[in-house]
Amino acid sequence: MVVHQKLKENIEVNSQEIITFLQKEGLYVDDNKISRSVNSVGSLDNNNINSIIWIKKSSFNLEEIEAGIVIVSQDFKETSLKKCIIKTVDPRLAITLIVKELFLEKERNSFIASSAIISKSAKIAQGVIINENVVIGENVSIANNVTIYPNVTIYPNTIIEDNVVINSGSSIGQEGFGHVQNKKGELITFPHIGKVIIKTNVEIGANVAIDKGALKDTIIGEGTKINNLAHIAHNVTIGKNCTICSAVSISGSVVIEDSVYVAPNATIIDGVHIGTEATIGIGSIVRKDINAKATIVALEGLEKREYIKIRKKLKD
Repeated sequence: MVVHQKLKENIEVNSQEIITFLQKEGLYVDDNKISRSVNSVGSLDNNNINSIIWIKKSSFNLEEIEAGIVIVSQDFKETSLKKCIIKTVDPRLAITLIVKELFLEKERNSFIASSAIISKSAKIAQGVIINENVVIGENVSIANNVTIYPNVTIYPNTIIEDNVVINSGSSIGQEGFGHVQNKKGELITFPHIGKVIIKTNVEIGANVAIDKGALKDTIIGEGTKINNLAHIAHNVTIGKNCTICSAVSISGSVVIEDSVYVAPNATIIDGVHIGTEATIGIGSIVRKDINAKATIVALEGLEKREYIKIRKKLKD
């Protein structure tokens, strides 16, 4: 299997390189003027003198760690005479960009596994990685630097733009679940003649299902991230830079605007419209439209009698 991200080999990064990079990104605040070089990325509970780590807290006993370079917040209280301490505006963002820029391989070669099944009418651009047992249907369009992991199925007419990552077992573009009843009471499948369009820089987790549109397209907006086991039904439109967490269920014709966060196990009912920068809490069931920047929370786990009492109070 070929992966889309891997660490450089035989790497050495010095503290001044990191400081210069953070200055360029507008994240640098200060440092303790100690020079160190590192060759790996560690964590609070797994590090050594040759690793760089980051600390979220504003205070931490530095004697508990061995890391050579430590990325911290601008209000971090401790200092060190042995370790390089670099203060930043946002340590989590800083370590993310540092790893991507200085520690990960940037060169990328195309790869198509011999076991992949690809329609002759599919269009595959440059730098695409297609792993084992992937199936790509007719008239699929896959743009530059897309990565598709093993056992993914891409149904016909799907459009995938640049830098998309689709993890193992996902299914993109299958017919949605919509039926009408005829005069005999029989269920007839509603026609699905739309497609799925996945915009640039989208990441799709493992075992995600995204249905194609019925009479219009299902669209996943630029930069949106979808975690494992999510289901996105037909005609759904998701905006830019949204976070769709694991096991989320989004029913048909839902519209989600930009920068919305949907927590794990949330369910969004058909036709709901969710405004920009809204937050949908874990386990929520959303039955009506949500305003921009609103936060929706579900009840925490409650004993049945306590839950009934709360429900009665809410009705009153």
